[in-house]
Amino acid sequence: MFIFGLLASSLQAGILEDLLQDISPDVKKWATVVLVQGEPSKPVFEWLHYRNSAEAVDFWPASTIKIYTVVAALEYINELNVPTDCVLVFEHKKEDRWILDSARTMREMISEVFRRSSNEDYTLLLRFVGIDRINTKFLIPEKGFPHSALMRDYITYRPPLYVNEEPQRITLYSEQRKPIQIEHYWSGISYAKQRGAMIISSETGNCTSTRELADCLRRIMFHHVLPASERYKLTDEQVKFIIEGGYGLTGLENREAGAYAWEDAAKEVFPKARFFHKGGLISTYSLDVAYFDDTESGTRFIVALAAESGDPSTVKQMAKKIAEWVRQQR
Repeated sequence: MFIFGLLASSLQAGILEDLLQDISPDVKKWATVVLVQGEPSKPVFEWLHYRNSAEAVDFWPASTIKIYTVVAALEYINELNVPTDCVLVFEHKKEDRWILDSARTMREMISEVFRRSSNEDYTLLLRFVGIDRINTKFLIPEKGFPHSALMRDYITYRPPLYVNEEPQRITLYSEQRKPIQIEHYWSGISYAKQRGAMIISSETGNCTSTRELADCLRRIMFHHVLPASERYKLTDEQVKFIIEGGYGLTGLENREAGAYAWEDAAKEVFPKARFFHKGGLISTYSLDVAYFDDTESGTRFIVALAAESGDPSTVKQMAKKIAEWVRQQR
């Protein structure tokens, strides 16, 4: 059990500033930490932010935001009353005819997003939900996303390519019910501009904050004990699948695809902890959003870390330093 003495004053004193300022001092950094206290059935969350990380969206979120499309897609199929074990067939419209692109199962797409951070499957999930829907039905303040926007895919080739201006048609097949067909066409609204995107493009860039990444992971990991108002509209089985995988498929509990907060990082401090994460890396940014659950010491915490560097060593050092501090507070 944690005992965080004078936590409020620690927050005011900028504890993360003291912890992280000397790590790669020439590299711009963002960080949010969520300390989990209390009983398993009634957790209490304490939030810490490095400098202006609670609201800053001036970094490229890379692949961390793929977790948003996973939850949004599952919420959408639940609204359509389609089971998780469904197949989605993707088409785009060219002039007056529909062009068949690909077919994937929902579980495969989710698994590949976590197992290898698949750009193709992230793109297909975004195509399914659609630019307008994900930004008006999911990435909204009521769900913990006041500053997030998704406007673009991460693929430049057919068939997974998502050209926003092209009409999309997705047909959902399952054994339990008749096929359902949906169509959508981007309205042209720049949600990125509305929400302050600064990197890649202010009009079509993706953006989020480390607070919103951490809160998304918090709402997944603690789904069963949160108030109804904070829960995503997911079934218990879907939450379990996101967290653990199953059926030979991969969930958040893996040490692949950019586990920067783990290897040579928090693992050195909590080697027996369970580790759940979604990482991201491009040539100029590295990130990881992760949850640690160390049963042996009763320690639980979330980190969302980003660094303006294609070298993940900064994120690793941040994770290790935070883990050492958390251990000292027990």
